[in-house]
Amino acid sequence: MAVSNPYQRFIKNLKDAMEALELPKPERKLLLEPQHEFNKDVSITKDDGTTTKFHAFRVQYNNARGPYKGGIRFHPAADKDEVKALAALMAIKTAVVGIPFGGAKGGVQVDPKTLSTRELEELSRAYIRAFVDHLGPDTDVPAPDVNTTPQIMAWMRDEYEKLTKTYAPAMITGKPLSNDGSRGRDTATARGGFFILEAVIKDQKLKAKNLCVAIQGFGNAGGTMARFLYEAGYTVVAVSDSHGGVYAKDGLDIPEVEKQKEKTGRISGKNLKGAKDVTNEELMELPCDILIPAALDNVITADNAKKIKAKLILEIANGPTTPEADEILGKRKITVIPDVLANSGGVTVSYFEWSQGKSGEQWTDEQVDSELKLVILTAYKDVRREVHRRKIPYRQAAFIVGVQRLVEAMKQSS
Repeated sequence: MAVSNPYQRFIKNLKDAMEALELPKPERKLLLEPQHEFNKDVSITKDDGTTTKFHAFRVQYNNARGPYKGGIRFHPAADKDEVKALAALMAIKTAVVGIPFGGAKGGVQVDPKTLSTRELEELSRAYIRAFVDHLGPDTDVPAPDVNTTPQIMAWMRDEYEKLTKTYAPAMITGKPLSNDGSRGRDTATARGGFFILEAVIKDQKLKAKNLCVAIQGFGNAGGTMARFLYEAGYTVVAVSDSHGGVYAKDGLDIPEVEKQKEKTGRISGKNLKGAKDVTNEELMELPCDILIPAALDNVITADNAKKIKAKLILEIANGPTTPEADEILGKRKITVIPDVLANSGGVTVSYFEWSQGKSGEQWTDEQVDSELKLVILTAYKDVRREVHRRKIPYRQAAFIVGVQRLVEAMKQSS
């Protein structure tokens, strides 16, 4: 039976890890449900004077290893199951990379594109007013997510400080540099994924110049990853955004793609040498060595997993691969580096920002990059050790590492 619900997919991966670790029933029960789920309606006054309500939520999954941590998304399709799954994945992810955070996620059911700047600020502040009793530097530390920005984090911090009458730069991360943000936060997800990819191809005794890459997604994570790979000598043969993508067998000039995207707001084969238009669906099945889903969830399914030509998949997006697809990819000997490891650079640099907020320090770009590389590669080696020891896929190995660390922390705190 297909497992389509994001939370059900998480539970399947979690149960597989718990089975492998032979956890007793009481410990399993503690990990199968969030510790807290908060739901509220928040109201704002629109520019035309009318009042509008939006459904908002915060899910706190587990804090055995430290304060809850996770983004806030503004999206009309954000729902309870999605947010629960993302909160749960964050609890695993922070444990895998060994940083002292738990897992949480929040959201508002809204299309922010329909709001004016003033309305967006009011909604951001209303969210903090709704959940202020459950947030704080040592309780629950939010961050940006889908459709939320550094500016929104700055408004949220300001509202929190007004309500609590405190100075609290560590209560939220992903803030602008001018608002006690961290250097390197904007590129952290792609940077962490790049470090892991470099380690994987080194282990496989491959060379960047001999490898071609297709990337689905050209937003902050996918676009930044494309630039890193291009500069490192990889041949980036395809990229896409929400409108569609481009493919060039001999490789794309990524700086030219960036210019086009900035100028027109979309990616097109027009005026790009040797390039042709492709759909997002077609991109997944193109001939390439490495496939990087960096945008949407649920894009690698039982339907297309048999047609994927890449030998390595690096998940920069959250939840891009269904369990049914995982099974097919495993049988085809395609290596999948899972999201809980591959895209953990973002939360790692969020931890650095939180640490800087707590201490009053400001790290340099070099310090952030050096510390990120150390944390990410240590996590990769920990997961790789389980892969080789147990002869299992990377996703199962990552969940085993994360679950084991969560259980150890729960035992110490009980």
